Amino acid sequence: MSESTRPWAFRSAIVVCIAALACAGVSCGSEERTSAGEGAAASVTVDDPVAVKVPDLVREKLGELGLSAAVFGVWRGDEELAAGALGESPLGVPANREMRLRVGQPMEPMLSTVLLQLHEAGVVNLDEPIAKWVPGFPRADKITPRMLANSTTGIADYVTDPEFLKRFYANPMHGWTAQEIFDLANARPPLFEPGASWAYAHSDLTLLGVVLEKATGKQLGELLEQRVFEPLGMGRSDVVLTPQIGEPILHGYTTERGVFEDSTFWNPTAFLHSGNMNATLADVARWVRALATGELLSDAMYDLQMSDSTAGLGPLTPQKYFAFGTGHIGTWLVMNPAFGGYNGLAIHEHDSKTTIVVYATLGPTANADTNNAVPIGEAIAKLIVPDRPLKLG
Repeated sequence: MSESTRPWAFRSAIVVCIAALACAGVSCGSEERTSAGEGAAASVTVDDPVAVKVPDLVREKLGELGLSAAVFGVWRGDEELAAGALGESPLGVPANREMRLRVGQPMEPMLSTVLLQLHEAGVVNLDEPIAKWVPGFPRADKITPRMLANSTTGIADYVTDPEFLKRFYANPMHGWTAQEIFDLANARPPLFEPGASWAYAHSDLTLLGVVLEKATGKQLGELLEQRVFEPLGMGRSDVVLTPQIGEPILHGYTTERGVFEDSTFWNPTAFLHSGNMNATLADVARWVRALATGELLSDAMYDLQMSDSTAGLGPLTPQKYFAFGTGHIGTWLVMNPAFGGYNGLAIHEHDSKTTIVVYATLGPTANADTNNAVPIGEAIAKLIVPDRPLKLG
């Protein structure tokens, strides 16, 4: 795997699409089905003839893509249509839907949600320069929290820095601090003046997390616990500053360093505030549904979070844009995390109120240079919402 070609971690699917543009629980009405050697049973609602096809579709994709396991689910509103796990994780052990995994990019709109809550409460003004909280950061007198949430600061993305790649692959268990990340981000010149254009940068999220912590006097994990996890009943979710992850665990596997290895305990602080979070499939889906409906925000703040406020910047358009941590493609909300052998896709279609979440882990022959959850999620979306196809590739 070439460091220079690695598509980088926790990136939203909208980022990939925009880059291309720029360059070009089982209910009583369900059954369980198990296939020997292919992991835990998938729970499906038997009176939904379409959703019944989802497990077989996922099973087919696992073989086609060379994956070790996947957890997956489909919801319409709060009704679960299909959910389960297939494959082995760890290898030799059937995967199950209660396993915790590395969440990645769906954490980003959580920061934006908290930011909007604090803005409405008068704690953090969206458009006040961040010099109030981080006076020593370059151009802090011009950068605002809104810009950080929207990736319009122009700060270089530290994740694409060859020095970061070198250090990360040399020791993926290393615990990263915000200052280490800022030093890398500021080692390269900014891409543009704050607010003048758009370019996705993990650096923005690290800095936004620090601003939220400085403004409230609380750690980001505490803020998300109080303002997101507890209100939504996400009892299996937590923000972590070490490689820890509670059992049972959906193990990650990858060939990124040239050998097939268990990458479960690679330190997620390499993506501080943009993905250092663990959760279960059900908790991720609960969050996606809440994000899509504005459950944690006032109507005004929800409308702002969902609006095409960044359209016209760089390659963004009213049909394809990234704002407040979430990708938008037509009527779909899109989050596309990938890190250390974990590939994910969390999507929601507005008109049909359909939520689809898939997390997959790589096998020895899987392509580590792409997000393997995307073709699974796209296939499920085509099956469940055939009149509103989603194409991310």
